Amino acid sequence: MIALWLLACAEVAEERQAHAGRGGRDSSEVSDTGDSAADDTAAEDTGGPCSPEMALVGESVCVDRWEATIEGESPYEVPSGGVAVSEAGVSPQGYISGEVAAVVCAAAGKRLCSLDEWMLACAGAEGRTWPYGDTYDLYACNDTYSGGHPVVDYFGTSEGVWDTEHMNDPGINQQPGTVAETGEFEGCVTPEGIHDLHGNLHEWVSTPDGTFKGGFYADASMNGAGCSYTTTAHAFSYHDYSTGFRCCGDPRR
Repeated sequence: MIALWLLACAEVAEERQAHAGRGGRDSSEVSDTGDSAADDTAAEDTGGPCSPEMALVGESVCVDRWEATIEGESPYEVPSGGVAVSEAGVSPQGYISGEVAAVVCAAAGKRLCSLDEWMLACAGAEGRTWPYGDTYDLYACNDTYSGGHPVVDYFGTSEGVWDTEHMNDPGINQQPGTVAETGEFEGCVTPEGIHDLHGNLHEWVSTPDGTFKGGFYADASMNGAGCSYTTTAHAFSYHDYSTGFRCCGDPRR
């Protein structure tokens, strides 16, 4: 598995590293997807159906615009609780289980997104393959880690590092080229202005037997393309450096 991962990364690493900026695109290459206006709207509460940090999707659900953090907590430590926050320009929370993600969403007056809600946010009613469209863009999202494997890169070995302690080491996601700040990859956005649904961090959904979606910075293709990427190999209590989340909620009436 690791050998395949290294091969896939090697095929694109040189090209991606040569591209300007960590975010993958320079300002001349970023297309106008309407996300700037959406982000401006998020700056203040206009009394619409969703709170400012959320976007309305399909008239039925409000979805966090950015992968969540936990108020006052390090995004590089395993959390046990707190209050979920969604905002641009911060490192999103990794190292989180589905169980804790559900608790911190509830503490914010929201809920962990269901699988159907997450898919609607990512693929839209039209069934896009990626959040931004049907044609893959190498530079749109944080989905191609240019190293080997982030765990191996951090510890310098592939021996004895696949246990809970090592996989949750806070240093893994503090390596260069790993987790990007929320919204940093400007092309990785839906028409509604929801960022990073593909790549960056896996995102838990509320399926109780354990499901996370979208892939993360070092693997966003092995379990499906784009929005279809699905991992069901772990219990809802599982967490490691790659697992993150965002919250959903009901529109205000």
